[in-house]
Amino acid sequence: MNTYIFLYPNTSFFEVTLAAYFMKTKGSVYIVAEEEYQVICTNEGIRVQKDISLSQMKAESVDVFILCGGEIDNIHNKELLFEIIKKCIEDKKIVGGICAGRRLIADAVGDLKFPEKTCVLDHMILSPGNEYVDFALEVGKAADIFVDEEDYQETVDYFKYFKYIGN
Repeated sequence: MNTYIFLYPNTSFFEVTLAAYFMKTKGSVYIVAEEEYQVICTNEGIRVQKDISLSQMKAESVDVFILCGGEIDNIHNKELLFEIIKKCIEDKKIVGGICAGRRLIADAVGDLKFPEKTCVLDHMILSPGNEYVDFALEVGKAADIFVDEEDYQETVDYFKYFKYIGN
């Protein structure tokens, strides 16, 4: 399974780290950025190396495409980003947007209404930034990464409710 996470200057990386952690359990995670950026400096002051340029990304190799929030005015080629979002949606790929990432998806598809809470619309997961745990869980569920309901519930209990089930 191939997960691509789109980053841009002043992106809020914390919103997608748990989703990346979950998706890494079932495949590869790639950082995507625009051509001019080799390294992206996030809102948290973390520098992240890109794996692939947005212009090189092929929708057919994507299983999950994640867009996080941040300063979306720092994205230079929204037209290309919107084309990729639309292609992934048309191809029934999982597309997740958190915080301003929801707005990017809505702008790409046009006239997309979503509630303030985390929601799943077809194969799109849309979430406010403060629900990053719910977002990661829904992305994982949509990608069928959990072994069974018990595995899912243990993950919910640990990451959302801080219940440690140990030895």
